[in-house]
Amino acid sequence: MTLFFPKEYNLTPYRALYESLSPVARQMLQREFVGVSYLRRFHLLKKRPSAPGFKGEQQRAGQFIHKKLTINRLLWHRQEIIKPYLKLIFRHYLFGFLVQLATRKNELNLPQPSPSCYWETPANLIVLGWMNRHRQDWENAIDSMIKDVVSESIRHHFIYCLLTFRLAKKIYNRDELTAEIEVMQSRALPGATPIGIEMEFSNLGRLATNKKIPARLIKRDPFHNMEYYSGFQLEDVTWRLGGYVDTHEHGRRLISLTHYGGFFEYSMVRVDYPRTYTLPLTTDPSVANQMIRESLNFISEIKPHSLHINIENRGDGEIEPQLDDFLCLLLLGGDLGYDQNGRLKEKRLADKEFHRIIKRRRHLSLLEGTKKEVIEYAFLRLWKSDQRNYDYLPVILALKGFQYAYYLKANCLEQLPSLQAWAENPAPLPRASLNNFVKNVGKGLKKEGVYSENFISEYKQELSKILLERQQLLS
Repeated sequence: MTLFFPKEYNLTPYRALYESLSPVARQMLQREFVGVSYLRRFHLLKKRPSAPGFKGEQQRAGQFIHKKLTINRLLWHRQEIIKPYLKLIFRHYLFGFLVQLATRKNELNLPQPSPSCYWETPANLIVLGWMNRHRQDWENAIDSMIKDVVSESIRHHFIYCLLTFRLAKKIYNRDELTAEIEVMQSRALPGATPIGIEMEFSNLGRLATNKKIPARLIKRDPFHNMEYYSGFQLEDVTWRLGGYVDTHEHGRRLISLTHYGGFFEYSMVRVDYPRTYTLPLTTDPSVANQMIRESLNFISEIKPHSLHINIENRGDGEIEPQLDDFLCLLLLGGDLGYDQNGRLKEKRLADKEFHRIIKRRRHLSLLEGTKKEVIEYAFLRLWKSDQRNYDYLPVILALKGFQYAYYLKANCLEQLPSLQAWAENPAPLPRASLNNFVKNVGKGLKKEGVYSENFISEYKQELSKILLERQQLLS
């Protein structure tokens, strides 16, 4: 199989480096380089019986992608933004290569993915965890590579890919990754309900999608509000984690974003670049919780902003939710804090960061080719581990129990005005409301038919304790 190498580098040390790779290594390099762009391209080729197929398309695909993944000369002169963006590029390429190395046949005894869920979730989580706990093994090396490509004015992703592959081979450690697998398995909490997560990040917070944001604020952000995401072709690099920029502009094609700032997002629900097909992340709430935590650490230079959790609807509950039930959700996963005038409020809703607390959606499954109804919980704040004394596991379990227990009307809009009023002037909830919510969540988890009575009982105690502690902020 003839693979691609850019001809402008034939007489450079990079050609010698490429020649030193084994045939298998070159295929891994090609696979990561063409990445999601080629996945989209190959999907179209499959519809043509006369197309030469994957092997015959490698050279042509490489040429096509090489032309696409070249940073514009004018953009390259923006020295103040080059290094922050290059760090993201190199880091995500390294992540991709480590995932490839970890998923080789007979390499690691990886946990099986959840049924009907994304097949690389276990490998992605294990590699993310390893990279976060071994930054000393790769961070300085990436800084050195960036210094070299900047000094040589190398604007081509292929060379970034080649250099990063060499680093991946050097630092790959089977024993340490095996230890990560053991950690993941020790925390396993298998469920029966598919879960997806979407995380938004921005150093400008809720102003990220404000088209009137002052230029001085944009310039304070090393990424300039992600305005150059497409210019650095990050959509072709961050695809393994569902990376894209969300402008909150409805109707704009996600694959043609240029010169529009917004939230950097990991959408661990979508699996293809045009964002037509979906696959849930996992049915294990613990895995979803760990993916959130590791993702936050992975791109720690961009501040976390919001979290959407998607849970497949496996049947409506029977209990009619009351206002206090929704307020318990806000207590648990919202953002109670003080505004610039010292007033306490629930910031996500009071600042009108979203318009619907719960959304019903229909996602087209890649594996089954059918649409699945999904409930999206859009009100959650994305917080760092040191900001609260609990993580997202009790939140995800509460949402799952809530969904199984309560009958949720389309988007639950009838409660929104009252929720808005409470968010602007939050007051403590009656103890009976908290107890009733916890009881019903427990019933919902029992309805799923996975967890033991003992587990649900212990979880209800934990949930009650969290809600009471959160309620103290309102006293």
